[in-house]
Amino acid sequence: MPRGGTHGLRLPRFLARIGNRMVLRNFRRGHARTQGGIEALLLATVGAMSGRPRQAVLGFLPDGEDAWLVIASLAGAARNPAWLHNLAAQPEAAVQFDDGRRVQVRAETLEGTDLAAAWQRLERDAPEYPKYKTTTDREIAIVRLRRR
Repeated sequence: MPRGGTHGLRLPRFLARIGNRMVLRNFRRGHARTQGGIEALLLATVGAMSGRPRQAVLGFLPDGEDAWLVIASLAGAARNPAWLHNLAAQPEAAVQFDDGRRVQVRAETLEGTDLAAAWQRLERDAPEYPKYKTTTDREIAIVRLRRR
């Protein structure tokens, strides 16, 4: 997992939690898109420290038939999102799509040429994400969620 940065969007944890609850409520009401317009999924993880179930709504890009790319941008904050810490501690998770499908997945953080290719794809297909790289000095991780 990449280290946190020294600067970026100031996003207090309590605001991130409130925002996540609002996005989760919208997802459950059928609004399964990011503000930038890409599809969203619901990621279910286990808290790295608490061991409790956690959920996050994330924008994604399909990566073949049985894999999806999610971006750990946290809107360009200096710290990594909690869901990334959760996946680092326990890479097995589940995703739910807006049509109700649930899929068990295993997470892998992209590196090297895979990471570079993913960023090129984001430039084309989801341009809101590369913009976050300009607001923080941390390396923003991209995670492939592959069907188990």
